[in-house]
Amino acid sequence: MKVLLICNYKPGVGGISGQVELLQKHLREEGHTADIFTTKTSFLRRLMLPLKLQHRAKQYDVLHIHCCSGWGFLPAVVGIATGRRLSKRTVTTYHGGGGEAFFDKHSKLVRHFLSRTNANIVLSGFLANIFDKHHLPYTIIPNIIDLDDSQFHLRETLKPNFICIRAHEPLYNIPCILRAFKQVQTQLPDATLTLVGSGSEHDNLIKEVAEMGLHHVNFTGRVDNNKIYTYLDQTDIMLSTPTVDNMPVSLLEGMNAGLLVISSRVGGVPYIIKNGMTGLLFESNNHEELIEKMLWAIKNQTIAKAIIQQAYCAVKAYRWECIKEKIYKIYGIPA
Repeated sequence: MKVLLICNYKPGVGGISGQVELLQKHLREEGHTADIFTTKTSFLRRLMLPLKLQHRAKQYDVLHIHCCSGWGFLPAVVGIATGRRLSKRTVTTYHGGGGEAFFDKHSKLVRHFLSRTNANIVLSGFLANIFDKHHLPYTIIPNIIDLDDSQFHLRETLKPNFICIRAHEPLYNIPCILRAFKQVQTQLPDATLTLVGSGSEHDNLIKEVAEMGLHHVNFTGRVDNNKIYTYLDQTDIMLSTPTVDNMPVSLLEGMNAGLLVISSRVGGVPYIIKNGMTGLLFESNNHEELIEKMLWAIKNQTIAKAIIQQAYCAVKAYRWECIKEKIYKIYGIPA
């Protein structure tokens, strides 16, 4: 089977691109042809994308499009139109926590394209509800995470060493973490915070840390996805504070590495983290509740470590071996 993966692809950055890389790797390991076509280019070059994709797609059996909201929907527009013209089997995976607002605002556009695929994949019940609302067919297949048992280690003692691996963009609401960390550090002066990532808010966050007089805050900048576990191994508790989200792989990676994950209760997050069982959840943008969760984790070591163990068991459901049969069924490949 020859599969062309279509998305706004950028190597080594995680997110949608990271999922496409993992899917390509696993398909190739099982003897299939799997290549990537990126729609990420300049505005003028985007005008040539339909022609370039049509020429390329002729060689493939399946076009698997990965898309999200805003300009992230461009791969769906170009890919689905191409698939229809060439009579190719066309599959989309819709990512992104902003789906509800995007679907409501552009319902005709979304329905026009996503009703013309052979199959649509959503990552959790969160997006499934949105597809139901707009009367679009779907199959739930979660993100893939490559697991290596050597990446997990249960800390003897959870220390106040916090990490956040999210882009420095407004929707990830990292200032909420800074406000909480300031209060936590008054009670735990040795607490550390590692912020992995970059983005439009990066310089503002550095300035805010200085203005707040915070200590032991490490900005790493963008880190290649294959080096993430180096930073996870040096910390104990993962923080995530987005205002919208879907199925963040970074949280799964934290669970796989033996960190306690604390996240805002938004979008698809409650579908992968059960509060008090596989992680801790708090209301979005409520830094006071986040403070309580951060301090609770340090003061309740036995329960926190039990949560970490349960999270590690739960994350195994995202292995390729548990997902590939559903992917193959949608592609039309015998498992």
